[in-house]
Amino acid sequence: MGQLASNIGSWMQLVATGWLVLQLTDSPAALGINAACQALPILLFSVVGGVFADRFNRHRLMLGAQLAQLVPDLTLALLVSTGRVQVWHIYLYSLSNATIRGLSTPARQAFVPSLVPREALLSAIALNSILWQGAAVVGPTVAGVVLAAWGLAACFWLNVASDLVNVAALLLIPGKDTPRPSVGSAWQRLAEGARYAWREPRVRLLLFAVGTTSLLGRSYTQLMPVFARDVLAVGPRGLGLLLAMPAVGTILVALGLATLHLTHKGRWLLATMTLLAVALGVFALSQVFVLSLAVLVLVGASATASTTLTNTLLQEQVTDHVRGRVMGFYMAATQGASPLGALPGGLLAELLGAPLAVLLGAGCLLACALGLTLRTPTLRHLD
Repeated sequence: MGQLASNIGSWMQLVATGWLVLQLTDSPAALGINAACQALPILLFSVVGGVFADRFNRHRLMLGAQLAQLVPDLTLALLVSTGRVQVWHIYLYSLSNATIRGLSTPARQAFVPSLVPREALLSAIALNSILWQGAAVVGPTVAGVVLAAWGLAACFWLNVASDLVNVAALLLIPGKDTPRPSVGSAWQRLAEGARYAWREPRVRLLLFAVGTTSLLGRSYTQLMPVFARDVLAVGPRGLGLLLAMPAVGTILVALGLATLHLTHKGRWLLATMTLLAVALGVFALSQVFVLSLAVLVLVGASATASTTLTNTLLQEQVTDHVRGRVMGFYMAATQGASPLGALPGGLLAELLGAPLAVLLGAGCLLACALGLTLRTPTLRHLD
C-alpha cells in the first residue's frame, strides 16, 4: 500500500515536472536534459546502493531513503508555490530524486525474500509490477485533473503526501532484516559482488538477458510521438492510447504471473524475450492503428514477463550475502539500459525513420534471444 501511494505520487510528479520544464523553457531539448537527469544517477548509483543493501539493515535503508526524499520534494513544492522555481532547480531536483532511488531501490528489491516465502517470490515481484503500471495509469490521470483544477503546486504537494503515506507503511513492517558483517572497504565489496555476478554463469546470463531486453526492447516508447504523428496519423489522443496499451499488457500478464505456479521459468524467460522481439517487429511494420494497439498490449505483456521472470530467477539463484549487490546490477541493467537504448534509437530514427529504427532493434533482440535459447542450456534449464 505504501508503494502504491508513492508510485502514484511519483507519476504525478513526473507529469508535473515535464509540464513545468516546458512552461519555463518552451524547449523539447530541455525535456531531454531533464529525462537524462532522471536516468543517469540510477545507472551510476544503483551498484553503490547494492553495496549498502548488503552492509546495512535493508528495512532501515528504505525508511531513511523515503525520509530523505521528503527534502527535495518539499523544496520543489515550496519553490513552485512561491513562484521562484527556475529550470535549474528542476534539473537539480531530478538528479537528487534519481540518486536517492538509485541508492535505495536495490535494498527494496533485496528485502522482498525476507517478507514472503520462496514459492511466493514470483507472485510478489509480479504484484510489484502491477503497482507500478497501475500507478502509471492512475497517476498521470489524477495529475491532469489536479493541474486543471488547482495548478502545478498541488501536484507537488500531493507527491509529498504520498511520501508520508509510504513512511507510515514502512514503519508498520516488522524489521526482519539484520545487518551483515562488514568485510573490506566499499570498493572491495563492490568488486566482490562484480566477481560473483561474472563467475556465476546463471547470474551472468540472467543479467545479460535483462540488460539486452531493456537496451533493445524498451526504447520504443521514446519514439511513440513519431509513430502517432507521422506513421499512424492519429494525433495526441491516439498517442495517449498508444502509450497506455503496454501498461494494459503489463497488468494482465502480471496478474497471470501472480496467480500461476509457473515451472520451467528459464524457458518461459527465453520465450518471452523472443515474443517481445517479434511483437516489436510487427509494431514497426504496422500502419493500421487498431493492429498497433493490439500489438503494443503484447509488447507490454512480454516485456514485463521477461523482466519479472529474470528478477525472480535472480532472487532464487543468489546467496543472501551478495543479494543487494546483484540487485544493484539488475537495476542498472533495467532502469539504466533503457535510456541508453533510447539515444541510438533516436539517432537511427533521425537518419532512417522511426519504423526502421524499431525494426532494427527488434531484429537485434531476436538474434540475442535465439542465441541464448540455442547456445545456453544453463539458462534454458533454470527453474
